[in-house]
Amino acid sequence: MEKLEGVRVIDVRKCKFTEIDVMDDPQKVVTVLGEPLFVVDANNVNSKFSELFYQCRFWEAHEILEEKWRRAKGEEKDYLHALILVCASLINFLKNKVEVSDKLMDEALSLISKLPEDLLPLLYVRLSLDA
Repeated sequence: MEKLEGVRVIDVRKCKFTEIDVMDDPQKVVTVLGEPLFVVDANNVNSKFSELFYQCRFWEAHEILEEKWRRAKGEEKDYLHALILVCASLINFLKNKVEVSDKLMDEALSLISKLPEDLLPLLYVRLSLDA
């Protein structure tokens, strides 16, 4: 992102959208790159986890879960932690940090494997082999 010289860029991720995290006046980025599709205030995310996740906006999806995770207990806490780790893994994958991504995904899958099946109906597949 050499075009953004003079802008304090924290991170850039590409998936469905190109996300640019800045610690600067967003107007500087707009001046260089044009109007964005949307600007997100990290302190005020008003979307649903699933919407953000399916739009590849994993950082924001993770932020939504984190507050719930802090208050949760037991299996719910482990379930939310696993989802947060999946988001973190995908964030790192988009940053081409494959080893870190793999490590985080392994941690998430380890947590998921210990949870009861009824907590994760969409993550389990049952095979029935009827001849």
